[in-house]
Amino acid sequence: MRHFVGFLSGLILGPVLVLVCGWAFAHLRGLHAAGLGALQGPGPVAVAGLVGVGVLVALLAVPPRLTPMLPFGAALVLGALTALSLVRMPLLERLPQVPGAEGALVLLPLGVFVPLALVLLAPLFVGGRWRREPEGPSEEEVYFDGLYEEDDEDRAPRAGAHSAPHAPRHRA
Repeated sequence: MRHFVGFLSGLILGPVLVLVCGWAFAHLRGLHAAGLGALQGPGPVAVAGLVGVGVLVALLAVPPRLTPMLPFGAALVLGALTALSLVRMPLLERLPQVPGAEGALVLLPLGVFVPLALVLLAPLFVGGRWRREPEGPSEEEVYFDGLYEEDDEDRAPRAGAHSAPHAPRHRA
């Protein structure tokens, strides 16, 4: 079930990545045309959008316990939109105009998203990401259980205390 949900989430995140990059590109292109730098006017907001895209890609590609279908869904969207822009650009131009679509239509035929799609496709081939980690006690729980067991063995049992030998005693 986690692979299915991850794949659907990736299909949603793919267009988000394209639109945010297109939006940032349109803003930075406008700043360049006006003769301003990236840190002047609304430039820092566009740069922050690109930083957000980078962080999102890192969060999709790096964590080992994340299903590989999430970055695969995003890579599939990025690759499909790039291929569609090369083969049938008029089809993409008919999509509704949302913020970032104009910049994305400029970036897609240039192949800007192909390296990003390859980075997001790489986790699909890491075998450890397909298996779920066995859920068991954490290292901290095992450590503290060992401490309680040592304390219980060192003490002599009290008279009249009826506790199970395997139950840890808690101190106030």
